[in-house]
Amino acid sequence: MEDEFALFVDVMGVQRDLVEVNNSGASSGFTRCQEKLRSFRGDLERVVGSQLELLSMADPSVAEPSFVAEFSDSAYIVGKQFASVAIAGVSLMRSALRHEYPLRGGIGIGSFSHEQSGVRTIRGGQVWTTNSFFGGAVVRAYQAERCSVPGLRIFIHPLVMQNNAEPSLQTYATPLLEEGSPEGVSHELRIWRSEEVAPALSRLQAFRGKENPPGRALRHYDATVAAYTHFATIVEELPGVLPAIWL
Repeated sequence: MEDEFALFVDVMGVQRDLVEVNNSGASSGFTRCQEKLRSFRGDLERVVGSQLELLSMADPSVAEPSFVAEFSDSAYIVGKQFASVAIAGVSLMRSALRHEYPLRGGIGIGSFSHEQSGVRTIRGGQVWTTNSFFGGAVVRAYQAERCSVPGLRIFIHPLVMQNNAEPSLQTYATPLLEEGSPEGVSHELRIWRSEEVAPALSRLQAFRGKENPPGRALRHYDATVAAYTHFATIVEELPGVLPAIWL
């Protein structure tokens, strides 16, 4: 079985918003959660359903992802090329900052199989959804996202760096500022071009002020500021990624 690449992305803070509802009875947290997930779904549809399709038409060497699974606050995107999932990841991270919801992700490599998907209604309106898929690629993407390194960033599983010789890997991947992690993660996706970093930092600081994260979550924003600042030192282009003219 040929290895494939998987991207896993997860909207952060959903659990906190919903716990706030349960503890206080207020609806503000639930409404905030709805708004985040609505923006996430819209960005996922736009990036995968439109941007990547147009990119593959303009540059046939970059294939569209072959599989997308969307859950309430997360999604898996699978493709045969690293560039396919990397461009999706970069575009989703940029969209998340634009629409002000915290997003984090991971990329893995390995086996992948999609068995069955569908929705059926039985027994007087009971809804049963099925989305059966599995493989080493999705497991490692999840593990990379769950690594102990903080930040609103996309982390790359060490096997991707060890086992893949695609030229695009060095284009989109950059070493972590941190000295790796206990899980062995040492690289992340570069989200911004050097000239985009300053306005992106301004947007991030404004978003942080609106989000008002609790103390424990502040480390994610601090680490993201450091990562963005590092991106400013890299002059290489990000092929296939639309310019962030909204910054």
